[in-house]
Amino acid sequence: MRDKNFILNSIKMDLHRIATASGDISKPLPIQSIKEFLEHAQNDFNKIETTPLEETLKNQLISLSKSLEDLKDLNKRLIWTEDILTIRCRMS
Repeated sequence: MRDKNFILNSIKMDLHRIATASGDISKPLPIQSIKEFLEHAQNDFNKIETTPLEETLKNQLISLSKSLEDLKDLNKRLIWTEDILTIRCRMS
């Protein structure tokens, strides 16, 4: 079993990949890749005992994953990407 810090870093990397993929508005939104990274991050959250803040961030991530299909508007897409980055930055 990996230690908690390793798993948190893995989640941060997944969130970075999501932000990189969704933030490039010059390209079509790679929904399948983003879904895979979201699922991986959520699964990693389930592997650790979370603090109240981490639980809140996990719930925000789940909420954002449900709104993935609504990102056809570029402004919504950029705001969504910013929200992903905010979660990543708030992780300890």
